[in-house]
Amino acid sequence: MFMKNWGEKFGLINLTRLRQTDREIFKQLNEGILLRLTAEVAIDAAKYEQLPPWERATARAFAVGLTVDKAVIGGQAAARLWGLHTLSIENSVTCYLPDMGTPCSPKLWPKGVIYRYGRMDSQDIREYHGIRVASFTRFLLDIAYYDGLHATVVVLDSARRRWPKLTKDSLYDKLHEYPRYRGLTVLRQAIELSVPNSDSAQETRARLILHEANLPEVTSIRPQVRFNRGKYGRYYVVDFLINDRIIVEIDGRSKYKTDSSDQLETALLAERDREKFFTNHGYTVLRIEPNQLNGEDCEFLQILRNTLLETPSARLPRSG
Repeated sequence: MFMKNWGEKFGLINLTRLRQTDREIFKQLNEGILLRLTAEVAIDAAKYEQLPPWERATARAFAVGLTVDKAVIGGQAAARLWGLHTLSIENSVTCYLPDMGTPCSPKLWPKGVIYRYGRMDSQDIREYHGIRVASFTRFLLDIAYYDGLHATVVVLDSARRRWPKLTKDSLYDKLHEYPRYRGLTVLRQAIELSVPNSDSAQETRARLILHEANLPEVTSIRPQVRFNRGKYGRYYVVDFLINDRIIVEIDGRSKYKTDSSDQLETALLAERDREKFFTNHGYTVLRIEPNQLNGEDCEFLQILRNTLLETPSARLPRSG
């Protein structure tokens, strides 16, 4: 496991290293060409505006890491810095002081930073590219305790997809060093629910909703199922296959963001051909937006219940 140099990727500028002769930088700060992410770190404002929300959060977390003297980045911000998907985009970067250090008054905390009280032993601290970040197991425990089961499974699914050697057994083994840490019970549950082939946070979220709904009509849920297209080794992969007959695709707007109308038209035609392939072979395709996963009895479950009542129960071929 290693952490990307996010400061280099985003072109972050450490303002503490500037000299009085760096007048152009100060001028750009005054004119708003450069944006301060923290008191000590800036980024090109136009570039920052063009970043998707999750990358903005990554840039902010790294900037905080460069700014704080001793603190360690934890929680979902740490997971993001490790390059993992998270359930939500945090508004504040979570920090700990090493070895049960006591943070100063919240009135003195930098904007966008929160300090938590708790253990952060030296063996749980990793240093990369000038910042300190919590170790893998330590930030998982943090997420389990503060953010809950769904958020923990999202990070675990992402980690298992990125690092295939992270099996359930190896994850359980990592917990032996943390016998009394808060969040341990939730983390154990999350490990059991995790899979190695989830493609996105929303896909994980949908799977957990299905698991918790425990619909009696649902007899099987298979994530990331491959369908062979035929010649030349072509294939499609779907997010879920339910009861071997209902395909669920969790749609995101980003897949249709292109630089030209021609590219958009090509993407839409390819999507249409894909859906036609499935319907011609007898499958029902449900396209679900992330906002349809919201709420206790979410729209996704309502749509699925209706589909289960309407769709024949025969098992269909061609999934691989």
